[in-house]
Amino acid sequence: MEPKLATIKDVDRKLLWAKSGNKCAFTGCHQELTVDMSESPERRKLVVIGEEAHIVAKEDDGPRGDPSTPSTERNSYENLLLLCPTHHTLIDKEKGANFSVEKLLEMKYTHEEAVAEQRNSDSDANLYARKDALLSGLSASRARLVSRWIAVGVDPEKAEELADDNQVGRSKSFADFYPEKRIAVLLGDFGSGKTVALEREYQAYALAALENPKAPFPYYFNSRNLGSGFQQSVDDQIAQSGGRQTQSIVFLDGLDEFGLQRSLEIIDEMRSWTMAERGRKVLATSRGADNLIASDSVSLPPLTDEELASLLEKVGADRSLAWGNPSSISDALHRPLFALIAAECRKVGSAVPNSRGSFLEALVERALKRTSHYNDDVHSLLIKLGSLTIGSGGAVAASEVGGKADQRKLIETRLVINKGRVLSFALPVLGQYFAGQHILENGLPEIVDFSARRRDEWREAVVFAVSAGSWVSVDRLLSDLTSADPGLSAWVTKKAIPSYEQIPTAPLPDPLECATRLQNTRDSWLSEIGLIGTLLKNPEVSFTSAPIAVATDEERPGILSVAFIDPASCSPGELAFEITGEVDMRRGEVEGRKVLGTHWGTMPSSFSAWPWMLSLRWVREGVSNLLKHRALPLTENSAFQGEEMWSIVRNLTGQRGFSHNPIPHRMVISKIDEAFERFPDLAALSLGKSLFIDRDQLEELRRKCASNELADAGENYFYRPYPVPDLDPRHGSGHIASCYSDSVLRDLVEKVYTNALSIYEGLVLEYLHPLKRTLYLGGATPVAFRCKLSRAPEGSGRIIDEPMFSRVVVPVPAESSSQVSVEFVENLYNEPEYSFRRTGISGMDRATFRRMRPDSVFWSSPIVSQERLEVFNNTPATALAYKWLWNDLTHIGLTEGGAPTNDD
Repeated sequence: MEPKLATIKDVDRKLLWAKSGNKCAFTGCHQELTVDMSESPERRKLVVIGEEAHIVAKEDDGPRGDPSTPSTERNSYENLLLLCPTHHTLIDKEKGANFSVEKLLEMKYTHEEAVAEQRNSDSDANLYARKDALLSGLSASRARLVSRWIAVGVDPEKAEELADDNQVGRSKSFADFYPEKRIAVLLGDFGSGKTVALEREYQAYALAALENPKAPFPYYFNSRNLGSGFQQSVDDQIAQSGGRQTQSIVFLDGLDEFGLQRSLEIIDEMRSWTMAERGRKVLATSRGADNLIASDSVSLPPLTDEELASLLEKVGADRSLAWGNPSSISDALHRPLFALIAAECRKVGSAVPNSRGSFLEALVERALKRTSHYNDDVHSLLIKLGSLTIGSGGAVAASEVGGKADQRKLIETRLVINKGRVLSFALPVLGQYFAGQHILENGLPEIVDFSARRRDEWREAVVFAVSAGSWVSVDRLLSDLTSADPGLSAWVTKKAIPSYEQIPTAPLPDPLECATRLQNTRDSWLSEIGLIGTLLKNPEVSFTSAPIAVATDEERPGILSVAFIDPASCSPGELAFEITGEVDMRRGEVEGRKVLGTHWGTMPSSFSAWPWMLSLRWVREGVSNLLKHRALPLTENSAFQGEEMWSIVRNLTGQRGFSHNPIPHRMVISKIDEAFERFPDLAALSLGKSLFIDRDQLEELRRKCASNELADAGENYFYRPYPVPDLDPRHGSGHIASCYSDSVLRDLVEKVYTNALSIYEGLVLEYLHPLKRTLYLGGATPVAFRCKLSRAPEGSGRIIDEPMFSRVVVPVPAESSSQVSVEFVENLYNEPEYSFRRTGISGMDRATFRRMRPDSVFWSSPIVSQERLEVFNNTPATALAYKWLWNDLTHIGLTEGGAPTNDD
């Protein structure tokens, strides 16, 4: 039996009496429930005779008792009926057998609707509706908080105490951040406390609105009950709360739970709504900042040590749990959800979990043990609900899950709540968790046929599956996903598996099995990411694909040593080995085989998919190395070839500076002859950090120069493929841009960015095509760059004449080619749509973008960016293209760190 609830809370009592109109709700009664017992007008004395009856009994064995009804709901307004003493006694006779829950609910709502209709005819109808709406909102907000904390395992009475302490969960950083914002989004990962922080702000606004009719009116929405459109949902609530308010503030929890593609559309609708009238504001929560303007969001900081200790103390846990944990556990404990789960584990003598997935496993295990009829059916029902939750975007019709008996089993776990014949998880993260369990049990055999949008909806569930599943199930899942969508698979692996585990407890498989798993996962990555993977299979390019030898340490779980073996030292077909002897580092050998490279470290062995993580790291190192050295030639790309040739002849002849003077062919011939004379056996010549030219290429260049095959308009010179300075540098400000007139500078920027787009698209198409949809820019191409350019004005804190540059990136029809336009303006600061604070892109919202690029990943979108112009070097377009590609690949885990700089 669940513990008794002490009292009906004030907000529920006020709401019940207000909606009942001080009259008995029993059909046909209408008895006034306060009686005037005054002896004289001067000494009024009102006696309350009304009784607050429970529809579902407060006790399990009371009239109409139902153990599956959470204790938190039994004293809520929705479960209370205001009656006179006579009819209260009547409905509870014979354990309530004569008056069912359904009959009493119908009686309650019929009576309250009649009271509302009568009030609508009064002059104060809007004030009544406003007050009822605010009281209903406060009651619902409190119930949501209590339900969340009970789902975590907090004792119901403690959960109510937390809900009634308005400082628990309040975020000062968020409260300080949003007052001047039209839209403010609180960011935080699962369990960070962002939902509770939003609830506290809603409650503060609702209480203020009760006291002051002119205060902003708050409207609360969860992603699960927003409906088909933001605007329509807000209009519906406005109508129910007494009509349009002078000032309105919308609270929206779970912006990202729509699926991030749908959330893009919601963001645009939010902006339109806030801009339509003064006095409108939206406060929201989201896990990620993708597609949000930076100035509109703030991250919720983790709990401080003292805040964590205080929270633990409030739920009756030992404060010492806040200190002395390994960093991986400590980081999780500083999120309120995981702190509460850990507190409950400690109370029952269980070990504190060591990962996000294991925290949820502990939560679910305790919840299932609470049920009076625990069996595999309950777990299966939760998995079914998780799968349906992903498909529906949140709430699920109860009938889809099963009959009433099944529904009771789910509700009894306290992980699931029932609202209006709709089931949803008390904690949204549980929907993703159980959907992940569905994947582990059933796989995703149709993933190849999934639309991009469908894959994105399931991405967090896949993350949970990968972090929690057995090797067999996870290996099958990631193999299928990598074949269908290698970019998303890399993103999932990066997010699901930590690169390090401080104190691993799970033993590694035997060395040969480790080597085999690493070899197979590495080959999957290299085979599916495109031609760049084929390049990495070449031992002369990278030893990433070399045969693997592995040693483990039986006494220290997680310790792994890997040696990459020279294929020439192996027999045909030998790809994986166990290291049984010592590695001879002096000779670079192990057991007679030549070692090309080594890797050792502590693997996160608690995660069975660690081989996918480690092999992805090796591939990332190989990809990063190729990009750092710009080692992806584009032989058919004229923009790339033109820049490369100019860089070769400038470095060969030793020309420096930014003037880019023409270079005579005879000077190039002379330098090549000098090199051959000085180094008769020359095989290749290094001309810079990332520029090498072999002997055959040098001989061919010399031949073409001598035969005038490279002549331009009959002149025997090499010319820079871009406009060069046209002003006397002696009269400039010191910045190279002052050597260019406005028109020439504009032409230079437009041509460089046109070429950069061409090179970027060429690199993606030739080397990384399977990843295209998951690349930020690649998923949007073909695109138009709409750019504006100005010089820095006085007082801007910049060098006079330093160029200021901003670009809007929008897609163009798929059959079109990418294009660049640059407009020179007087002052970029006066171009509001080109600032970071812009509220939209003219002619392009996210919904339009999604219609034009339905296959692009959720983080690809129309963007505005401001960037430093680096267009004055030898290969500016190539450098830009590689920088964009590097940044795109970093997002999915195939590069790491800052992009290489243009230092040619």
